[in-house]
Formats: sequence, C-alpha cells, structure tokens
Amino acid sequence: MKKAFLIAALAAITLATACQSPKPQREFFVQISDPQLGFINESEDFTPERENMERIAAAINRLQPDFVVFSGDYVQWRTEESLEGFGQMCALFDKEIPLFFVPGNHDVGEATPEDVERFIARYGHDRFVFEGESYTAIGYNSCVIKTIAEGEPKEYEWMRQSLKVAAKRDLPIILVAHHPPFVENPQEENAGVNLPQEMRAKYLPLFKEYGVDLILSGHLHHCVRAEYEGISLATTSAAGRPLGEEPSGVTVVTIEEGTPTPTFYPIDAIPERIE
Repeated sequence: MKKAFLIAALAAITLATACQSPKPQREFFVQISDPQLGFINESEDFTPERENMERIAAAINRLQPDFVVFSGDYVQWRTEESLEGFGQMCALFDKEIPLFFVPGNHDVGEATPEDVERFIARYGHDRFVFEGESYTAIGYNSCVIKTIAEGEPKEYEWMRQSLKVAAKRDLPIILVAHHPPFVENPQEENAGVNLPQEMRAKYLPLFKEYGVDLILSGHLHHCVRAEYEGISLATTSAAGRPLGEEPSGVTVVTIEEGTPTPTFYPIDAIPERIE
C-alpha cells in the first residue's frame, strides 16, 4: 500500500513539474513575402489572397514566433481598396506578435523619397533591427538599392552602422529584404530579379565584413538557394501567387546552436509547433 502511494506521489510530482516547466522552444521568426493582393485573379478581386492570409495568420497565431516580417509586394496595384484590404489582413495576427515591414517594388515603385515616405506613413518604418536572445535580424529597404535611388547612400550608412552594432553581440546576423542580391551567382548579369552589379559590389563585401550569416528575400515567387563567401541566401516562394514549383507558403527561420535555418512551408504544411 505504501509502495503504491509512493509511486502515485512521484507520478504526481513528475506531472506537476512537467506542467510548470515545459520544454523551451528554440527562437524562430516567420517571413511572409509577396501576398500581392489581386495578382492571382489579375483583378481587384483579392479573395484568394485573403483566404491564404487568413490561414497563414491562424497558423502563426498558434506558433507564436518572435516576430513576423513581411518582405515586400503587399498588393498588385496600390489602390486604396487593396491597401486597406492588406491592413485588414495584418489585423488578423495576434497583437502580441510584432509585425515588421520592408517594401517591395509594388509598394514603393522607384523608391523616390515621396514613395518611401508614404510607405513609412502607412506601416511605421521601412527597415528595422530585432535583437533576439540568440540572433540579430535586420530588415532593409532593397528598393532604394535596386533603383539606386536618392536615399541609397543613407541606406548604406544605416546598414553599416546597424551591422557594426550587431557584430558586437557576436551572434548570428540575419538580413531580410525584398530583392535578393543575386539569384545564382554574384557575377550574373543585371536583371529585374537581382540588384545591379555596382550595388552588389558595394553591399556584399559589407555583409561579409560584419559576418552576416543569412540573407532572406522574396520577389521571385519561388524558392531559390545560393551562397556568397560563407553567407547563405534564401529566397522564399510567395504567400500569394507562386511562380515556381512550390505552392503558396511562408518561411520559418529557426536559430539553434548559433545556426539560423530557413525552412519553407506550404500553407497546408505549416507545423503545429516548432520543436
């Protein structure tokens, strides 16, 4: 009898301890790119994109990541109806989850000062720094770099200062923007899918100098991986209309033992939890 009581007591203690001290999850955040409201139907009807975002928001609210970053091209056409629609979709996310926004070409066009100011007025920022316990994430405005706009020198100086601060933490550094610096190799020809060669020559050595580990991007509407002198590049498929083999989805970036790992998940395959 005493033995049975002791076993039951130990079991109760074990259960209580397990309930009070759940296994901690690794740090992670979610990248959503190119929801591009209206692109699927090529019209002002963005019902399919709304349905995608509702499912994505439900999954993210369940996962509770460190933050969510939207990496550009929120709408196909910058009509007030589409912009308001995207704002309504952002309201679906748990208010406790920080949302960050970096612009795409559909959001700021040629990235004139006026375009960028309008974007900031709507979303609060066009770049950001997030300091996690085991990593630093930096989101930047690749549109001013892509178009070599008036604001590009300020973007470079902001990036240099942000990287300098991040490097002092001696933790993984992850960059997020709309455009990939390049798709397959740093020497590829200039095209709509990459940054101009002169900008690559300016920014890639800076990223290497300060020890960037991973560069995340969108814009292509399909997944691509590349590498630059130890820096991993990961381009995600679209949350809206995909243009490759992958379906609509999001990228989850986990950070464990000093290594950031991006994983693309189709909407229907977003996991119940991140182990």
